[in-house]
Formats: sequence, structure tokens, C-alpha cells
Amino acid sequence: MRTTLKRGIGRAGNLAANGRSAGPPPLGPVRRYRQPEPPRRSFLALALRGLGWFALAAVVLISGVAGGLYLYGHESLAAVAAHDTPTKNAAKHLSPIASPSQPAIALIAGYDHRAGTGTNSYAGSNSDTLMLIRADPANDTLSLLSLPRDLIVPIYCHGDVVATHDRINSAWAICGANGPAATVDTMEHLTGLKINYLITLDFHAFKQLVNRLHGVYMNVDRRYYIPPHTGTSAIDLQPGYQKLDGGQALSYVRFRHFDSDIYRTGRQQLFIEALKSRLRTSLSLANLPFELPKLINVLKGNLEVAKAGGGAPTFSELLSYLGLVYHLPPGHLFRDQIPLSELQPYPPPNGPELVTSPSAIAGAVHAFLHPPVSQPQQVGAQAVGRRHRRRPIRTQAPLPRSRVSVLVLNAGRVPGRAADTTYLLTRRGYATRTLPASVPANAPATSRATIVYYDPVQPNAKRAAEQLRPLFGSNARVEQMTTAIAGYAKQAGNPLTVVALGTSFGGRLVLPQRTKLPPPQPPQVSPGAALVAPQVRGLTPRLHFPVYVPDEIAQYSQLSTEEGVRVFKPLRNKHELVLTFVLPNGIEYWQIEETDWTSAPILQNPTGRITYHGRTLLLYTTGGAIQMVVLRTPKASYWVINTILNQLSNSTMLAIAKSLRPLGR
Repeated sequence: MRTTLKRGIGRAGNLAANGRSAGPPPLGPVRRYRQPEPPRRSFLALALRGLGWFALAAVVLISGVAGGLYLYGHESLAAVAAHDTPTKNAAKHLSPIASPSQPAIALIAGYDHRAGTGTNSYAGSNSDTLMLIRADPANDTLSLLSLPRDLIVPIYCHGDVVATHDRINSAWAICGANGPAATVDTMEHLTGLKINYLITLDFHAFKQLVNRLHGVYMNVDRRYYIPPHTGTSAIDLQPGYQKLDGGQALSYVRFRHFDSDIYRTGRQQLFIEALKSRLRTSLSLANLPFELPKLINVLKGNLEVAKAGGGAPTFSELLSYLGLVYHLPPGHLFRDQIPLSELQPYPPPNGPELVTSPSAIAGAVHAFLHPPVSQPQQVGAQAVGRRHRRRPIRTQAPLPRSRVSVLVLNAGRVPGRAADTTYLLTRRGYATRTLPASVPANAPATSRATIVYYDPVQPNAKRAAEQLRPLFGSNARVEQMTTAIAGYAKQAGNPLTVVALGTSFGGRLVLPQRTKLPPPQPPQVSPGAALVAPQVRGLTPRLHFPVYVPDEIAQYSQLSTEEGVRVFKPLRNKHELVLTFVLPNGIEYWQIEETDWTSAPILQNPTGRITYHGRTLLLYTTGGAIQMVVLRTPKASYWVINTILNQLSNSTMLAIAKSLRPLGR
């Protein structure tokens, strides 16, 4: 075998011509081979490839974070859903709403958690606070309606049966395990309103909320002091605009010992206004997904939200109402309550309880349901006497509705909203247009605000859009048609206008309501410089800005004997002077505050401004009442602040502000 293989004979061997085995073929010249190199990529190609991998990694990371936040957010919302049996039972008495874009009413019940155990954690507790909040995304309004907890009303423990007549907050305690549901029933019978949400929080949750926001800036109208261990809730607050922590804010909103429960409800409404401002600055839209779950996590176990049908509030509900708070225009938070003059002590003459007439309650409810969004502008016009203009303003007559052609598109999330609104506009007499059956009436993109587009080519188109805009709420705006919107208009016969309904539109047209301010009254003032000047002379070195004194003050006012003049630092390197005046009744206070903190949160978003002798006065109103007037100078700002219940008339507030002069002039 070896010989055979050596000779090349085998399976692979071949025979030569002579029959012998052939030798191996001769070797040719040696050649070198190289592995072909891959083509070189340009720097741009390498950069694009790296960018692609980076984008893919970013998408994976963001998706993971978003998924985690989504799950964490849902867990947090589930944690504040009604979990106590009494609160779950109350959910059965609440009324559902079709979508978060519609007006909704929530009842906030604050209570002092005492000895409750088991399935009734409210046993032994009283509802210390009862406040209705109405959110209307279509009009961008928040309305507050507070009822004194000492108001004597029929109490409904079980449905339509009157259990007794007692203070309105007693339903929480006397109806046992049915307390929260009875409170909802009692409030609905009293006001005739349908309540959509019940929010319960104890005082611990209140303090946690304020502390999680690192305090709330608000104005304290007077000196509040009750020492500890007296059998009454202790309080120690000094007058002026300042930051309150959770404990201080709680003592402020609960206080009622030197005035009455009517003023406590006023303090609670002022706190809600300050809290709204604080939430807007602390929870911006950019950090909302990160901060909101943390805030809810703090409130777990101390706050419950009940809704019709049970379950936790959805993200769409939460974002809708928080978006309303964030975008709330100046002057669109309205504070309503039964007028002081309509409340009588019971039993007469000096009982701690109160009674009122059904007409007074009906009037407060009507104001709550119909916030006068145009009154801030009316206040400014009345202040400068615009109603007495010599030259009347020439305005074009409105176009006949039959000449206002409109196509409605849905830029929200409610199916059928465009068709329903088209029907409503048709009933109002407008010339509505529709798309072919094969084309969905959906706008190119979703938006929060409603936009009324006009065709710039057609005469009167912009005029028609301006005429339509108020029907869709105060946050609707007018814009020129885009190319995409014009494509829809062409398919509908080229109407003058196209309305894209945003998520804030609640499905109802906003019909104009005529609300008139009461006629202006002469200011009720008396000389003030002689009273104030001796008390503030020499304070300028401590304040580092000019001190102003009023030539006029509210009639018969006196500087408070308890810190009527106070100088302090509201924050580092800022100074404030507070003049606190008390009215003759001894329980109502108004103030003049002077500070070089010109960026204070309370100064944001004035509702109007007027010019007087070359000086600009900023107005801050709630409804038709001036809550604050501010004179701004290059070095400081000077505020005139009304009483808690805004008892000083608008003309009196303006007269005081106009009379401010530098000390010594």
C-alpha cells in the first residue's frame, strides 16, 4: 500500500501513456493572494451609523422610562381611589360625566381624623371643611362655593328621607358609616347640583401637600395668635405676604375664633387661590409626569377621590383638570358664597348656628354655575369711566347667521363631537357644511384649544370667525386657514370658516350672558396721612426703598393695635412693610403693603390696568370685586389689599391706591 501510494497509484492516481503511474503535475510559478479589503466608509456614513444606534438606544430607554412612569402613575392613582367602605358607598351617589372636557363639580370634604378604625375611618370625625369646586374647561374657569359649616339645613342620611335639621357638617358624624354619602346627599338636596367627584382629605394630608410643595405663598390679613395648651387650636401668624408651611397654613384655614365661620370660608377660598398659583409654578407641564406621581405618593392613605361608578381617576381626567389650572387666565377663579347680609344667627339673637333663605342659596348657586368671565374687563372700564366716552365706538353690525358658513372638525378625543356641534350650529341658524361621507371629520392634529379658521381670500371670513369664536369658550382663538385645513374646506364647498374643536370644548355652545356690575358708589374714605405718617417715619433705612403713605383710608379705619405696622423680610434680601387697618366692626382688616420684592407670585397675572395721572395701577379682581390694587415703581411696588370678604367697594379701593404718596411730599 505504501509503495502504491508513493508511486501515485491509487484512487486518485492516473496512468501515463506507457501504462505506468503518472507523477504529480509540475508546480507552476508561486502566486500571492490577499483577502479583499472591505470598502472604506466615509466619516458621514460612520457618524450616521453611530447616530442611528444612539437613537435606537434612546428610544429603548425612553420607552422603558415612559412605561415605568405609566405603571407608577397608575399605581399612584389607584392608591388615592376610594378604598374605605364609607367612601366607596358615597361613589354610588355621584353623577358621571361623559368626558373630562365637560364641566365637573367636586365636593371637597376636609375632616379631622380621630378615633376611626376598621371599615369606618371617619368615626368620631367632623367634616371641618365643605367646599364645591366647579371646573369648566370650555370657559377656562374655576368656581368655588363655600357654605358655612354651622349652617342649619335638613340632613339626609338615607336617600330622600330627612333625618334631622342640624349643622351642614354634622351629616359626616351623625349618619354613621353612611357619613360621606349622606354629606353628598345633603349637599345635593340643598343646592340642587349634581356632584361628580368626592375628595376627602384629613388634616395630615393637607399639611403633607403644602410641605411637599415647599410651602405656599399667601397674604395673612392680620395678627393671629392663640398660645398652645389653651383648649383651642394654637396659632401664631403675623400679618403680611409670606410663605406658610403645612402647619401654619392649616391653622390659618381652620381659624374662626375671633370672627366667625363665614370668614373662615373666605380664608379657605383665598388659600385655594394661593395653592392654585403654587401648583402652577411647582408643577410645570415639563416636569408634571415626574412630580405628580411623587405628590400623589405623599398623599397616599390620607386622601381619597371617589367618582361615579367607582375606580381610580384616569390620567385623562387628571391631566384635563390640571391643564385647566395651568392655563387658567387671570381673573378666571371665582369665589362664591352666601352674602354676609343673608345669614342670620340661630337661635336669635346670638346663636353660634346660622340660617338663611332658599333664595340666598339659589343666588349663590346661580353665581357658581354662571361665572361672569367678562366682569374683570367691566371693572377696569368702570374704574376709568369708559362708559362716559364722548365718541361712541363704531362697530360693524354682526353678519346674519345664514351668511356665516362653517365646517366643524374634531380636534379632540370624543367621537361624534363634530356632528353634534354641527347640529347645534344649524339650530342657531348658521350655514353649516359637511364633508363627503367617505371623509372623516377629524382635524389633522389634536389640540387643547378650539381654533376657528378663516379663509383669507373670501370677504368677511375673518369677521365671521370672530363672530363664531365666543360660542366655543374663552380659550378659543381665531387663525388663518392652513394648507391642510384649506384642503378640508375645499371638499366642503369652501365655507368662510372651519372650526377645529379642541379637547377643552365640552360639547355645549357658550351663549352670551349679560352680567352688569352694580353702579359705582362714591368712595367711603377719610383722611389717612396724619394717622399713618408718624408711625412709618424713619423706616426707609430699614426698607431700602421709599415709604409711601395714603392721603385717604377706608372710612373710620384705624391701624390695628396688634402689629399695625410691621417690617420684615419675606425672603432673603427682600423687604416688606405692612400696614394693617381694622374696620369699625373690629373683625375685618384691610392692608397696605410695600415691598421691593417686585416679582412676588401674588403679582402675577393682573386682570386689568388703569392709568391715573401718569401712574399705572394694576387691578386684581374676583368676579366684580377688586381684591387688590398695585402701584408699581422702579424700586418697589405698593399694594392695597381688600378684606377677606372684599367688603371695601371698588371705588374705595381705587381712591386709597390713587392717594398713595411718598412720605414727606
